[in-house]
Amino acid sequence: MLTESSSAYHYNISARGILGGLFVGIGATVINLIFDFVYRKITGYEFAEFININTIIFFTIPTLVLGGIVYSLILQFIKPGLVVYIGLCLVLTAVVAFIPLGPYMLPTGEPMPESARGLTLGVELITGLMGAFAIPYFAEHPKVWGD
Repeated sequence: MLTESSSAYHYNISARGILGGLFVGIGATVINLIFDFVYRKITGYEFAEFININTIIFFTIPTLVLGGIVYSLILQFIKPGLVVYIGLCLVLTAVVAFIPLGPYMLPTGEPMPESARGLTLGVELITGLMGAFAIPYFAEHPKVWGD
């Protein structure tokens, strides 16, 4: 018998991972855009050729949807899947987040300004931490899926 909080359809882990990644990606994009706005106001950094609204949107959402797919695959094929997924996300976040600290990271070969380094570091940390902790939460949360 169905109750108000239950669903007639049971979502498999693949659907939960992809949809959880999409939902978290949209939320992380909003957080990243707020961070971008606040960071630019505080630092006065206005250069937007490489780091702008479009790159934040097109970096965050696909990355976290891919994170949801990886989450579902790891959970299906590895016994301690949640621990492996969170560990992998944290390692990848640390590696990717600190790449901008190198001296020549702009596509033109010029040194990246200090303000741009802080902006990319913040966006990458927000995205990585949301992927590591929010995707598993939303993919497994019973109230989201009507379990």
